[in-house]
Amino acid sequence: MTKAWNPARSAPFPVLLSVLLSVLLAIVLIASACSGAETGTAPAPTDPLSTLDWHPCDGIDGHEVECADMEVPRNWDDPEGHQIILALARRPATGERIGSVIMNPGGPGASGVDSIKRGPFTPTVHQSYDVVSWDPRGVGDSTALSCNDVDAFLALDPSPNTEQDRRILSDAAAAVAENCERTDGPLLPYLGTDAAVQDLEAIRVALGNKPLNYVGFSFGTAIGQRYAQRHGANVSKMVLDGVVDTSLDFEELLLGQVAGFESSFRRFDTECIRAGQSRCGVDSLTGAFDTVAEAVEVTPLPSEGTPIGPAQLATAAIYSSYLSNGWLRLGPALGDALDGDGQALWDLAEGYYRFAEFGTYAAVFCTDNPRPRDQEEYQAFERKATEVSPRFGPSVANELLPCATWPVPASPDTREITAPNAPTILVVGNTGDPATPLENAEAVSERLSSSRLLVVDSAGHTAYSTNDCARSTIDEYLLGGTLPADGSRC
Repeated sequence: MTKAWNPARSAPFPVLLSVLLSVLLAIVLIASACSGAETGTAPAPTDPLSTLDWHPCDGIDGHEVECADMEVPRNWDDPEGHQIILALARRPATGERIGSVIMNPGGPGASGVDSIKRGPFTPTVHQSYDVVSWDPRGVGDSTALSCNDVDAFLALDPSPNTEQDRRILSDAAAAVAENCERTDGPLLPYLGTDAAVQDLEAIRVALGNKPLNYVGFSFGTAIGQRYAQRHGANVSKMVLDGVVDTSLDFEELLLGQVAGFESSFRRFDTECIRAGQSRCGVDSLTGAFDTVAEAVEVTPLPSEGTPIGPAQLATAAIYSSYLSNGWLRLGPALGDALDGDGQALWDLAEGYYRFAEFGTYAAVFCTDNPRPRDQEEYQAFERKATEVSPRFGPSVANELLPCATWPVPASPDTREITAPNAPTILVVGNTGDPATPLENAEAVSERLSSSRLLVVDSAGHTAYSTNDCARSTIDEYLLGGTLPADGSRC
């Protein structure tokens, strides 16, 4: 849930053909696991894999944007084997160019191409840098997964009250995993973060083989850390904003988020009570949320999108915590819900769902770190999450219930990254970030061989887009190489 994201079923094969295809797919998956597909053991190229043919593509608000396609190996341990496409986009520098900076918006599963079209940095940075990003493998205009139609699964109550409802949820989650194996089996083993690191190195080489300037937001910080560990000598400047702690396993990472969402909700509730109903829309977020939650257990609220049931209500509240003043949207939305109108809650939930493509999100999350190995272990994890937050624990946990039966093995270990060959890395964490809590940034900064930690006294997820001080500090570093002093706070 460091993000956000869609089970379609195809017609059955004749039995014999189905068995044959299943055997062949198993051979492919076993071979890929034995080859170390996610370990990224093969060296990245020192010469461009292909020439980037930049051409104009649609920007937003009249900004010039160029796009290009690039071929890379599906399996970096078999560079001469099957190739896939990475879609790239760049906004050329509007003034005197000093180089390129590559950014990743996170997810996993978010589109870097769309981020470039929106303009991810200040005009000052865009004036001096070609700003480049890409749709990660499995996403958007790159070679993409087709198993993203998961609306039916996400609409189910993530906290089932009966054994029948539990079976419905478990079966729907298993169907998501089965569908991805059926439609995208050959690509699934090669979507993890280690493959993205090798893709990033190939992009750097294709852009002229210059030292890398990189900004990773949210899950993009995991790519940055693993890149710095593997290719640290190729780094010029690196910013990690909204930091994922890559040493945490699947459960640890998500339980930290559950605690973060609960803490953010309580903090927003205090703000709401202080502001009063005239500004917040309700007297109390807690009272309004719990009243609406009890009502939608029985009758979903109408909206122009999916009717608001328990899943959509929790997702709306979770998404509001990604925003620096999310209570200003959640409070009025809950007020409308108390009056029988679920549209504003749906607008919040949809903001979360549309940020990243679910298939790729699950493919990365389910394989990057050790995870619960079956439905029984996963239910034990759900119980842990519910103990941390009855409101949000089931939603965070069961959103990734397909991981219980995911067809690709998980990475056998977590990564405590030190990046001994990298220059000083700027690590940025918000005190009120629920999705990537400040403790993540502190732990990562402590482990890195050379880092500078910037603590930002701000709510919401990531700092660059929400905090003027953090934005100017990051800009100064990108443009002039000036790092903040030790112990700096914004």
